Amino acid sequence: MLRVISSRLGRFARREDGTIAVETVLWVPLLLTVLASTFSLHDAFRYKSLNVKAAYTISDALSRETDPIDYAYLDGMVDVMEFLTRSDGPYSLRVTLVRYNDTDGTYVSEWSRTRGAFDALGNRDLEDLYEKLPNMLHNERVIVVETETEYNPPFAVPGLNEARLFYNFGFTRPRFAPKIVWQD
Repeated sequence: MLRVISSRLGRFARREDGTIAVETVLWVPLLLTVLASTFSLHDAFRYKSLNVKAAYTISDALSRETDPIDYAYLDGMVDVMEFLTRSDGPYSLRVTLVRYNDTDGTYVSEWSRTRGAFDALGNRDLEDLYEKLPNMLHNERVIVVETETEYNPPFAVPGLNEARLFYNFGFTRPRFAPKIVWQD
């Protein structure tokens, strides 16, 4: 009996006709995982780039306004963000007019309006953003635009795409007027 098992194992070890199947079983899942990971990372960077461009587009459009801004205008900017990013949403937008006070070295929120999950940005909240805000002259103003969108990856790759919210922060100086005005 032992002799039969030994001869069968010897024949099995010398056979070469099934080696490609074993290699395929070992390598194909690894290759598919690498391809899915690469595609998911590429798609995440593409989506992040679209979100950054949408935030700067909204910021630039706001900086050119000379008429008062209202909620309908903000709804239109959310529609622009939806069009530019081409995602399922949800979308969040916060626009804040920030003024620099040189006498005490603080930034002041003149007005802040939101759409989506953001809360209005107050003066205390601006303290967390001091390092992100530019150096400005006394009473100079900037328009701070913050956007946030949700990203759903095409392939769920553990450890690579767990942050599903893309947050963007940008600021622009008003171009044709010293400040933009909120219409009450």
